[in-house]
Amino acid sequence: MAVKIIESCVNCYACEPVCPSKAIYAAKPHFLVNSKKCTECEGDYPVYQCASICPIEGAILNSLGEAINLPGSLTGIPPERMAEVMAELQGH
Repeated sequence: MAVKIIESCVNCYACEPVCPSKAIYAAKPHFLVNSKKCTECEGDYPVYQCASICPIEGAILNSLGEAINLPGSLTGIPPERMAEVMAELQGH
């Protein structure tokens, strides 16, 4: 049971200090999670602390490989609508 930080991580250091099990560490090219230490915050917090502060949507996956902070969760803009707007902007 452990979360995974993927390559879209920008090494902003937001998640590392909030991890209650000290499982997150700096590495190249992005932060990583020590799966032996990660508890997915069970027993400490009702939500994943790393994902609750992460500014990059979809950068942290749960143990099932699913994004914890889904695309659109930070902006409130559904991914489909964002794609439409970006296409419009690039077309002009």
